[in-house]
Amino acid sequence: MSKTEITYSENKSKDKVLSILCSSCKSTTKHKIIASLDKDGCEYDEREGWGVEWNDEFQIIQCQGCESTSFRHTSWFSEDANPTTGETGQTERLYPKRSSSSVITKPFYNVPSNLRRIYGELVDCFNNEIPTLCAAGLRALVEGICAHEGVTDGPVHLPAISGGTQIKRKSNLEGRIAGLQEKGLLTQSSAQTLHEHRYLGNDAVHELARPSDDELRLAIDIIELTLEQLYELPEKAEELRRATARRKR
Repeated sequence: MSKTEITYSENKSKDKVLSILCSSCKSTTKHKIIASLDKDGCEYDEREGWGVEWNDEFQIIQCQGCESTSFRHTSWFSEDANPTTGETGQTERLYPKRSSSSVITKPFYNVPSNLRRIYGELVDCFNNEIPTLCAAGLRALVEGICAHEGVTDGPVHLPAISGGTQIKRKSNLEGRIAGLQEKGLLTQSSAQTLHEHRYLGNDAVHELARPSDDELRLAIDIIELTLEQLYELPEKAEELRRATARRKR
């Protein structure tokens, strides 16, 4: 009959310094282990002459640059080690999940809370490699902007039977984006970029298409600029006016 033995060790690696990619600094920095819990286990059968071992290390780590705190989990299993290929059998997982291509959420202070929530969720989808839902989130955020601004329709240019184009008011997302431009909330160029989000979301939701990381990263950049233009810049401009008025007094 096989036997299993498990032992735990607290803070065995505390204060150890590691080189790890920081999700805030966006570069590899020194991280100190603030606290740790090690779990060592083995299972063996002396009669059959076999045995396996494993190890899990759970660590709270802190960047020594920006001082942000995250979590590191390493695991090792003896059967995954391969001396021939040099595989050690060890894996590393970092939480929040990160890579050199991860997107860092921007601290929007004046964006409405429901829109800020959707923005955070779609960035999480991108960073966790869930591209279809990320694209759907981008479309949902555009729809949320229209709803928050009270835009229910707008003028859309359509082909005319006699040739050329005609303008009709439509209440779909295409029309509501045009409505944002009609109200002077967006420039023509900015409105056109939001249409790209609409196309991207349509492909993801209706065609189940998988957008590329490059497409999504550019789309996130654009939606961030849109949020900045609609909600952050007006507040900053008002703060500047108040500061100028105080100085003149």
